[in-house]
Amino acid sequence: MRPKIFAHRGASDDFAEQSYESYTGAISQNADGFECDVQLTSDNEIICWHDDDTNRLTDKQWLIAKTPMKQILKLEIKDEGNTGRPITFSELLQISIDSGRDLLVETKHPVPTRGLIEKKVLAELKKRKQDIKKSGININIMSFSYFATRRVALTRKFTPVFLVAQAPLIKYAPAEIYGVHIKLLIKKPELIDILHKREKKIYVWTVNEPEDMEFCARNGVAGIITDNPARAKNVLGYS
Repeated sequence: MRPKIFAHRGASDDFAEQSYESYTGAISQNADGFECDVQLTSDNEIICWHDDDTNRLTDKQWLIAKTPMKQILKLEIKDEGNTGRPITFSELLQISIDSGRDLLVETKHPVPTRGLIEKKVLAELKKRKQDIKKSGININIMSFSYFATRRVALTRKFTPVFLVAQAPLIKYAPAEIYGVHIKLLIKKPELIDILHKREKKIYVWTVNEPEDMEFCARNGVAGIITDNPARAKNVLGYS
């Protein structure tokens, strides 16, 4: 089975990362799905944003958890010459449904609201249950937090992905799917056999080099998370 190609914060090599433009650009690059990070704003709305503040990608220095959604949506994302606008989780979910693209949703931790982010995400997905089912897309909720992963697993609604960047964490088994950093897999390829023997699927991030894409495909990973879906499709010979 060939690995699925997920656009990491959208097609972020060619567009401003985590912007509306980056995700719609990933459709033009024929990505199989999207990856996003989600956090709660001060008014408990879900925004697709990786950092805990706006410093790196905008002209403002605001903490996400202390800023209302309407203020964040007025910002312009600036990323290595590319610009774009922020996108809400609800918007991205609609794009995913409309385009038939799978969705990987990473809940960020630690955050002041703790497990409320998973609760809010699950509530939004429940609200769109019929549309999600009709579209045929697959949605996974991911986290580096063991407890967040367990919260999702206990709902029995969506398959969680446990993200690991250090080999010792592989011994924990809170999920059917593990997300593993490409550098860790290259350094310790035996982890692939360990996880496969446990009947775990593997998603790998962030895979941008052609040789790493080929390594992943050769070793039977289930998903490749990349900043450049078009390159991955080309390297792996996908039409």
